[in-house]
Amino acid sequence: MSQHDATVMHTRMFLENMVSLAMKAQEAGIDITPQQMVGPTLQKIVELASQHFPLSKVLDESDLVFHAEGPGAANSMPWLGALNWITSTADSNIRKLALAFFDMKGGDGKAILRKFEPRLTGIAPGSLWVGIAIPSTQDFSISPEHLDGPTLRDEVHQLPELVQFIGDEGMREGIEEISPDPAMRDISLTALMKFSPTGRKGIHTLDISSRIDGVAKLGQRERVVLREAIDKPNMRKAVAGSFVGEIREADLDKTRLHLRGVKHIGTLRCVVPSLNVEQAKTLLGKYVRAVGSYQVDRSGRPRLLFVERFEDPGLGGPTKNLDF
Repeated sequence: MSQHDATVMHTRMFLENMVSLAMKAQEAGIDITPQQMVGPTLQKIVELASQHFPLSKVLDESDLVFHAEGPGAANSMPWLGALNWITSTADSNIRKLALAFFDMKGGDGKAILRKFEPRLTGIAPGSLWVGIAIPSTQDFSISPEHLDGPTLRDEVHQLPELVQFIGDEGMREGIEEISPDPAMRDISLTALMKFSPTGRKGIHTLDISSRIDGVAKLGQRERVVLREAIDKPNMRKAVAGSFVGEIREADLDKTRLHLRGVKHIGTLRCVVPSLNVEQAKTLLGKYVRAVGSYQVDRSGRPRLLFVERFEDPGLGGPTKNLDF
């Protein structure tokens, strides 16, 4: 049963009880006025109409639902800054996640993103609830070979489940089992870090929920752990290797680049810890050899490369390190 259907059922119960009481009063010879009949249930009906119906719409129609708590979201009139932080953060993070997702699928993430518009399904009172819907990939011109495996909605729906693996001092073991693609896991953890509130906008915690994987809470503690996990990612089971491809932008602030056109692989997500934004911009569009250690997905395909250095691949001659 959907949240909307449940709310309608509860409203029906209140109305039926109201009519039933009036009928029993008449059978007993008690003269009851319309005001007396309506009074006991009116306040509850008003509450259902003003709070539960808007919330049930948000819960039923959203791929992700955010529930903020803190002084900026404490009553029916939240701070405008708090609301703006949730909506702008959701828009920015989901767009970046989609860009990285389609890039890793071998599509043109930037071109797709020009038509990609996350939708606001609604805002509901009771602290502050905001719902976001993800456009269907059917709305874009994407080659079928780029849509194999989990969809963008699948990755978004899994975000709350990944939160359960955030420990007090680091990421808990087992996350690789439910998120076996190291590139998408890195992309998703980056999105979760950005969703974690700092407390500066009157929001202390942000609950994030999806249609599939329940509710998870993000706060300043989770933000600290996630930042550490992103800055110093786990290199377990990484093996040495080198790959040649074209450098494309991914998330320069988080020292991430994408290596596209890698023979027999497609796209590799690259982690370059020593890289700053200006250095990254000098690499964009260049054809390079990336040398380091990489992790694979369940099929054995390289997906995430921890870069030690970039080299000029040359044209049959010796390679040389690129300065960055």
